[in-house]
Amino acid sequence: MSHSQHASEKQQHATDQPNTADQWQVHLEKISDYSKQLYSDYHSQAKTCKNIAAAEWHLSTRSLALTIILLVCFAGGLVLLWAGLLATIGIAIFAFSESLWLTAGSLISLQLLCLTWLWKNIGYISGKIGFDKSLRSLRQLLNINKDDS
Repeated sequence: MSHSQHASEKQQHATDQPNTADQWQVHLEKISDYSKQLYSDYHSQAKTCKNIAAAEWHLSTRSLALTIILLVCFAGGLVLLWAGLLATIGIAIFAFSESLWLTAGSLISLQLLCLTWLWKNIGYISGKIGFDKSLRSLRQLLNINKDDS
């Protein structure tokens, strides 16, 4: 093989395969295109999440308003039921005893018993409000002790 044949084979071999710099440029362009597409996809996903959160917030506030309205109506119904029950008991006591003082005393006692029961339950339930276990867990996580302060 002569020197000129060897040189022409190298030249033809170089033209058959693209230049390494050209390959890198193609790869970098593909990576850039993929990055743009990925950014676009994440941006549209974030926009969709924002729209879903806004819709859920709207529905939640509407449901909360309706729940409050229904609770007020329910409480009104309970008050009327209790008043009707007291009136019925009062009429029954007065019919048997014909004593206005005994009737009034009995109804006041029933009302005070009901209020005492409600007050005790409010105290018990309000004592459950809070994040004691969450705060304890957070203190353990951060290794914070009350004794250290």
